[in-house]
Amino acid sequence: MKLKFLGTGAAEGVPAEFCSCEVCREVRRRGPAEYRTRSQVLVDGVLSIEFPPDAYCHALRFGIDYSALRYILVTHSHMDHFYAHDFVLRGYKYAPGTSEPLRIFGDEEVKRVFDECTRREMRPEVLPNVPFTVAEPYAPLSFGPYRALPLPARHAPRERALVYLVEGGGKRYLHLTDTCGLEEGAIGFLADYLGGAAVDFAAFDCTFLFREAGRSARHMGLPDAAALRDEFLRRGIADGHTRCAITHFSHSSAPFSERVARGGEEYGFLPAFDGMEVEF
Repeated sequence: MKLKFLGTGAAEGVPAEFCSCEVCREVRRRGPAEYRTRSQVLVDGVLSIEFPPDAYCHALRFGIDYSALRYILVTHSHMDHFYAHDFVLRGYKYAPGTSEPLRIFGDEEVKRVFDECTRREMRPEVLPNVPFTVAEPYAPLSFGPYRALPLPARHAPRERALVYLVEGGGKRYLHLTDTCGLEEGAIGFLADYLGGAAVDFAAFDCTFLFREAGRSARHMGLPDAAALRDEFLRRGIADGHTRCAITHFSHSSAPFSERVARGGEEYGFLPAFDGMEVEF
């Protein structure tokens, strides 16, 4: 399984779109190597986890051909994770010859956002090219060579969010953004589902970087991510061979590359950056 982290920033990006704080000014001064666009992970070139407003720019920056994209897993409906307007362009004169569908998976609120955002401009001949399947917690999804297990995440108080275990080719990837952690029931379910077969790679929300977020937050910092990883180790969800990364950084945490690298070293995480590739 090959992962490419196309975007590793939180909702506002780094530098934040409308911000002129000291951090954002310094990021702009340093240039593109320090930029963090909205969260997106590409799996094997055909499966995208999230489809943010920056998806088109990700394709240009990293040479991605989205005509090869076949599946999208969406964690929740927030704009920085799901920009549905783009899907009106997958067919008609915008993409002539499109035949194989791009399957989108998300919960009922994501489906409502999809319907709302595409209502004005979606052509009837394009709609079959982007079929939507409603995902439910604990109900595995099968598509192509992959299987995904949606798990309920602790995130927004007024909207359910999901995280995903993705399996393919005998490998397992656990995607853990946006969330401030998993409830005991979800951890127990995941441990039973895996049956002692640890995941190969896990990416943890690290919006707050060095700051501890706590259970009442919507995201995690390094102390929270480390505590969750340690729980996974105790439950057999992870083991000594599992590689763990941190991603989804806010500008308010000052995620300069040297600070993220230091945090990764101190807590034992791989620090993700826009364009990072991992194969396992």
